[in-house]
Amino acid sequence: MKQLYLFFLLHILPFVLTGPFLSYAGQPTIPDKVDRIPAIRARLDTLTVRDPAYLGEVDLSVGQAPLPELLRSVAQAGGVNLSVRDGANLTVSCNFSRARIDELLLFLCEQYGLDIRVIGNIVSVFPFQAPVAPPPEPSIRFDRADSTLSYDLIAVPLREVARRITDSTGINLIVPQALYDRPISGYIAAMPFAEALGSLAGINKLEITPVKGSGAWMFAEAVPLGGGAQAPAPNYVRRRQFAPSQLSVDSTGRITAMIDRGNVYDIILDVCEQLKLDYFFITPVNAQTSIYLKNTDVKTLFDLLLTGTAYTYYEEGSVYMFGEAKHEGLFSTRIVPMRYRTVDKLPEVIPDNLKKGVQIAAFGDLNSIIASGDQRQVARVEQFLRSIDKTVPLITIEVMIVDASKDVLLEAGLGLGVGTKPIQTSGTLSPGLDMTLGAKAVNSLANKIGLVKLGKVTPNFYANLKAMEQSGTIELRSTPRLSTLNGHEAVLTSGEMQYYKETNNTYMGTQNPVQSTSYVWKSVEANMTLTITPYVSEDGHITMTIDLSQSEFTERTEKEAPPGTTTRSFKSMVRVHNEEMVLLGGIDRQSHEKSSKGLPFIARIPVLKWIFGTHKNNRQERRLNVFIKPAVIE
Repeated sequence: MKQLYLFFLLHILPFVLTGPFLSYAGQPTIPDKVDRIPAIRARLDTLTVRDPAYLGEVDLSVGQAPLPELLRSVAQAGGVNLSVRDGANLTVSCNFSRARIDELLLFLCEQYGLDIRVIGNIVSVFPFQAPVAPPPEPSIRFDRADSTLSYDLIAVPLREVARRITDSTGINLIVPQALYDRPISGYIAAMPFAEALGSLAGINKLEITPVKGSGAWMFAEAVPLGGGAQAPAPNYVRRRQFAPSQLSVDSTGRITAMIDRGNVYDIILDVCEQLKLDYFFITPVNAQTSIYLKNTDVKTLFDLLLTGTAYTYYEEGSVYMFGEAKHEGLFSTRIVPMRYRTVDKLPEVIPDNLKKGVQIAAFGDLNSIIASGDQRQVARVEQFLRSIDKTVPLITIEVMIVDASKDVLLEAGLGLGVGTKPIQTSGTLSPGLDMTLGAKAVNSLANKIGLVKLGKVTPNFYANLKAMEQSGTIELRSTPRLSTLNGHEAVLTSGEMQYYKETNNTYMGTQNPVQSTSYVWKSVEANMTLTITPYVSEDGHITMTIDLSQSEFTERTEKEAPPGTTTRSFKSMVRVHNEEMVLLGGIDRQSHEKSSKGLPFIARIPVLKWIFGTHKNNRQERRLNVFIKPAVIE
């Protein structure tokens, strides 16, 4: 039983698997792409039964290696017979480990579009060629009742076309031998015989003329004009007359079109004749379309008919010009004036897809845009400009800036000491007490009070007596009014400038250097800058982007040093109603200084600390508030 099974595998099975697919050369024929890989697998399975060497394993790692070199290496390593036909010179990159040779061949065929042919134990590898689908059967019909011809042809030899037309109509068509295999294409539905033949010849760059006295027609090659001129354009006779149910025009000039696979040239002719419009074709218009419209005007119909084609049109006076868009005679130039807005930076706003093939320039003298190019594109640009030519709202912004500061200073205490020389009594009694007493004044005051006996103090003795309380409030108000257009910035800047001295020392010479000193005065600014950008929406709300920055000078560390600065800023976006005020605040700065000096332990006793020490309490507050009120001016 095992011997019978082995005999079946070695002798009968290969013929069973390959028999139905073998062509006259013994090679399987692949019916389509879907069956290609299974057929190759079947051939390889048969081959491995015949020659087990194809079940051997190889290791490969190549990058951008030519296919012939790759298969030659596989053949040498596995001891198999592989051949590559011309045309399979592609490069392969792969990394295989312990790959079977038959599976490697199947992988290459699937990934790189290859096919194989097996002869004995020899495998030939070549590019796969898909079977060519047969051309569609030409359709030619002749209606003897009204003598109209219909045809639908795609790359049919002229000899075959003439034979079929002659068989259907009984009219002889003569084809020169040089034009036997000339491919002919065209589509006509129910056109008179002579016009149908003329259209067929014209769209295929041929000529057809009747043969006198015989009733036959003869095809010929179209003869170009002398002097190197181009051949005449095809004779576009009307190939289709549309029924009222397909194309109709009412008494008001409104058009209804329900056309399937109609020629644009035929539709234009029919519409112009029904509307009694003057027209002129600069170049032939030959395009096919399907259109379904109800109750539309003629310009909309023409726009839709020519959309997506290489043709265009424009109206000059009362004449409609049709032809290719690239033809110079169909270029259009228009000046589009702006009534409500400026043309500054307006070309940048136009979308790029509208500007393709159109040259656009701003003409500030007339506040207009000049557009030149294809008439359809120019019309789209003009339509876009008209849609954005609206009054830009003017916004007036009232700003109130309140910068308030409050200072409270309390300083009191008694200081005693001995100086290097006698001190004269000086100071102020009002407002506030700030006195420096000399030795004589101290002795005189001590004798009069008599509460504390200090004795006679030295001449250099002094006493500082200070009792002062100071408070103040400063409020600065600024009420600027800004105006700007919608979407544009309004900027307010106010500040001061100070100068500082910058010294530059230069040493000239090497052995006895001489110092040269120069200086320049440089400036530094401290400004308050307010930037507001308003945006007005259709519901009347105003969205504002507010950016406030305020910087102030501080004291100089040295006389000629640059002053220090402090900065306060915030950025916000708010949305308010028209003429509604908004408050932006919270930029506050507070400082509190509290210090004391005195004798240890005594400076902590409530009464004695004022006699044997000094105390200072300083509080400062700064607050910045901004009130903003926008209003739209109609």
